[in-house]
Amino acid sequence: MIRSRLREIRKQKGLTLQQVAERIRPEPTTAQTIGRLETGMRTLSVEWVERIADALGCEAAELLALPEEGDLPVTGAAGADGEVSKKASGTLALRLAARDAIVVRIAANLGPYAAGDLVVCDRDIAETRESWEGRDCLVEDTDGRRFFAKPVAGEREGRVSLVPIANDKAVLRDVEVAWIAPAVSLVRDLASG
Repeated sequence: MIRSRLREIRKQKGLTLQQVAERIRPEPTTAQTIGRLETGMRTLSVEWVERIADALGCEAAELLALPEEGDLPVTGAAGADGEVSKKASGTLALRLAARDAIVVRIAANLGPYAAGDLVVCDRDIAETRESWEGRDCLVEDTDGRRFFAKPVAGEREGRVSLVPIANDKAVLRDVEVAWIAPAVSLVRDLASG
């Protein structure tokens, strides 16, 4: 099970529950709520992780820790009828499927992605055009702007065109890119929605 490091980081920063509660945005909360989130008496959703990370001045990922071994038990496989077969039980190695991971948060429904989804992208696997062309990717252009789109070969040498994931948007043509990071994993919070 993923565990919270909220209390540990709060204490490292020398803050009280009340101080963290007052820093929560867009609206402050209570010390009691922060305490319940720390102890697990209240569910620590993705939204709460983000809000608390902002209040503590740290990255959201710092507030969470994976189990020491990084493995989770798989109880089985659910069939079309919903019955779970124990034959497919085993272990899931819960490790990022990326060597140079960067994550983009989906703010509004976008094609197959739902608002709140976290898409893990890997800058390390975009060595060749075949590794990224036509795939959902996080792309940074040479001006530092970032786009989540499907890059394809551009009309000019060394450039790419960015095909939007949502079909109703315009294609950005001949973008000079600094890096491309293809999407490799999707994290979706099912409890919030």
